[in-house]
Amino acid sequence: MHQVEAIDIVRTFDARQVLRGINLAVGAGEMFVIIGPTGSGKTTLLHILGLLDGATSGRLRLLGMECNGSEGDHLELRRRMAFVQQKPIAFNMSLSDNIAQPLRWRGIDSSEIEARVESMLQATGMTEYARRNALTLSGGETQRLAIARALVTRPEILLLDEPTANLDPESVLCVEEMLASVVRQRETTVIMSTHDLPQAGRLADRVGVLVDGQLRRVGNPADVLEAVNRGGLNAASLLFC
Repeated sequence: MHQVEAIDIVRTFDARQVLRGINLAVGAGEMFVIIGPTGSGKTTLLHILGLLDGATSGRLRLLGMECNGSEGDHLELRRRMAFVQQKPIAFNMSLSDNIAQPLRWRGIDSSEIEARVESMLQATGMTEYARRNALTLSGGETQRLAIARALVTRPEILLLDEPTANLDPESVLCVEEMLASVVRQRETTVIMSTHDLPQAGRLADRVGVLVDGQLRRVGNPADVLEAVNRGGLNAASLLFC
């Protein structure tokens, strides 16, 4: 079953087409990685898929629902998804309270919140940071916090916008391990953007190459890596962005 279906999605800003006829289908439990250089439209596409922005034209279907309804319908869909920005925000409170906050907003019972937060801390290896003020965390720790805060809501779809950009290699490894273990165990559908080709190879079930607002190729990581290594798919812009 496809949980995300985008059909001929176009997004125009000031008469400039940022996305040009995007067609994409992502299955339940799949990790789909969108790879492309800076300015290729990755963030714009994720914002449309996450109902944070609208397409200029085209159709979007999420979790079996056509996304052409009211704002109330979209709110219900957003509650079944989670979005982690490239530069996540940490609230001025403990790491545990940060993770608990979206559950409080949803009116979840306090005992359920406590159980979910404790489970998430253990699953992500962040128990030792539980009482630290989140504003004192490193960049890598903040990114892991943001992913934990997203996952604690038990989303059916998780959208990640370059979650390891500007992190040191050790932090990148921690975030990748967290995604590979926790997300896979929960069978969450993940759509993630990156400009890191090797990372896509390590994490993705399938890769989509986005260049100049167009999906140039979609396939398994090995085939896409081979195509780029042969010099296709505007390889220079991918490898040296």
